[in-house]
Amino acid sequence: MLEFIRCALEAEGVAHARPSRWEVGDEWYVTARPAMDGLRIAEKGVELLCAPGMHAPTTAYARALNQAVWQERDEGSLAERLEPFKAEFLAVARRSLT
Repeated sequence: MLEFIRCALEAEGVAHARPSRWEVGDEWYVTARPAMDGLRIAEKGVELLCAPGMHAPTTAYARALNQAVWQERDEGSLAERLEPFKAEFLAVARRSLT
């Protein structure tokens, strides 16, 4: 779970740093691709090693991060779009640890 949190924070940073225009192979992409690969691997680790109730909120948060990194931005702040998914993941994670 800690690895997923680390990777999710890294993915958030990549999303915030995303330029309006980017291309495969440019400097931002060279940082983004491994960060997102790590997030996907960590997501699968949560699915494999954690309680079954952790999978849905972990996947939802990872998908929201994936969209934030690779998709065109809509109106509203990135933090506002990610916060509900992050909050749900963290709430379920806390409950799973007690």
